[in-house]
Amino acid sequence: MKIIENIKLLLRANKYKNKDDKGGIAYINSSIKKGQTVFDIGAHKAGYLYWMLQQVGKEGKVFAFEPQTNLYHYIKKIKSLFHWENVVVEHIALSDKEEEVTLFIPANKVSKGSSPGASIVKHNEFFEVGATENVFSISLDVYCKQKNIQPNFLKIDVEGNEFNVFKGGVETLKKYKPKIFVEIEARHVGKEKVVETFEFLQKLGYQGKFVYGLAYKPLSEFDFEKYQNTEDKNNYCNNFIFE
Repeated sequence: MKIIENIKLLLRANKYKNKDDKGGIAYINSSIKKGQTVFDIGAHKAGYLYWMLQQVGKEGKVFAFEPQTNLYHYIKKIKSLFHWENVVVEHIALSDKEEEVTLFIPANKVSKGSSPGASIVKHNEFFEVGATENVFSISLDVYCKQKNIQPNFLKIDVEGNEFNVFKGGVETLKKYKPKIFVEIEARHVGKEKVVETFEFLQKLGYQGKFVYGLAYKPLSEFDFEKYQNTEDKNNYCNNFIFE
């Protein structure tokens, strides 16, 4: 089992690195340093977590948050198989409140038991809900205070709940200034909410860029019609960097 799971994980991680998100993985690999503390918020199947773990080394620590039950158990399984002693896996959704929330799973992925598109934000116009789960949410500020954590890097893929993650982490962002790698899409939340999210981070002192292939372009050059046109997959950009 360990050999099979290792092959599957390596294939998944390298698919991101060499095809799906060359610029994103390159940023992770160049920005995260040995011994740092990093958060993988929306860890899915650990394709990004793999690279984050390689960078922090045994001296560092990775906190992985995955609200989907099947995927949480999957990451727990490979953590045990590969003896990832410095990985903490949480069955929690990060947001701006401490409460029980509903996780919506797209209908077209229900048969697989999980989805990269699952979200605690209901996208009525974006996908048909096929299943739901109840999960506990907590804010970044509360979690870091409870665990006495000083994060250096945040990778965030929460399918439309990004702004709430940031609102719930204001004190952490102000105090520790972690680098941020985040997926944000107008098709999830609308252009106005995307702009509001950008401005929120900029007011905290962050400078933004968007990932375009292997390039990192200034946020001032970002244009929704050019870079988030769902009809133009070759130029579609949904990953952003804030430092």
